Amino acid sequence: KRQGLRGRLDRPFWGVMGIWATFCGALATNRLQWDGEDLLTLALVILLADLAWGGLWDLAVGTDWTQILRGGRFSGRPIPSFALPFTQPDSLGGRFSHGLRRFVGWWCGTLWPEAGPEVLGFVAAAILAGVLSLLLPIRILVLHALLAGLLLVGVIQRFRGHVSLAGQGFVLVALGWLAGSMAFTDLSQPTVVLAFSFAVAAWGALRAGEGLRGGLWLLNGGQLVCIGLLVVMRQPLAAVAVGLLLAGQIALELTLISYAPPDRQPPRQLGADASRVMVRTWSWLMAAMLVAAVALA
Repeated sequence: KRQGLRGRLDRPFWGVMGIWATFCGALATNRLQWDGEDLLTLALVILLADLAWGGLWDLAVGTDWTQILRGGRFSGRPIPSFALPFTQPDSLGGRFSHGLRRFVGWWCGTLWPEAGPEVLGFVAAAILAGVLSLLLPIRILVLHALLAGLLLVGVIQRFRGHVSLAGQGFVLVALGWLAGSMAFTDLSQPTVVLAFSFAVAAWGALRAGEGLRGGLWLLNGGQLVCIGLLVVMRQPLAAVAVGLLLAGQIALELTLISYAPPDRQPPRQLGADASRVMVRTWSWLMAAMLVAAVALA
């Protein structure tokens, strides 16, 4: 059921990507001081972005709700012993009582046995997110709306049988970077550009790891946007450093490209060892994120 959680554990570097993105976002503000108060703020925002938001994503999108709801929305049998007093079966109160009994029956007979831990985990993650938001600057609250939108899209895609790899990248990388930055200062345009460029790169790495052909374009394109931003900001050394890191990734990517038979489309596809090779690119991408954060600071 928890495919998103298992996916993070199966990719060693991806498992800490939310923590890393949040740290880089905080570092890029040049407001992070290595004292007790700032370190506490950094710890709280990391808990929010990785544990709370990442947990909400994994539990909401990684759970196979289609299988749980296969028998109908409230498919449980009514509980005969439960009824509102002084109500007739055909009255409004009687129909409400019948629907409530069906819902309780579905909850106890279908949802709780199939997804009880997921429901508890989701509630706990939501409570944790609310508590941490009260301890952090109020400007971070806008990111909760973005998270809600991503969760909605991810759940809809899951119901349609698709895995929202883009949502995974944007929740952990983009929202993590933005949260780390907003915990210490207001957002700037370069911060937003870096957050979304690295989120696109992470999305591409996830797609490439699944053997999907367009992933390499997203992975490399997101980092090219970062290099362009560093050039515009007159940070040539950082731009060269990120470019060298990108070149190292491209060298690994070349081992993934194989030519398919002429009668098959597309003409080029990723090799069967895509997942194994792409694991090696995460450290290169994380190094590029750190270089860009230091340059922005």
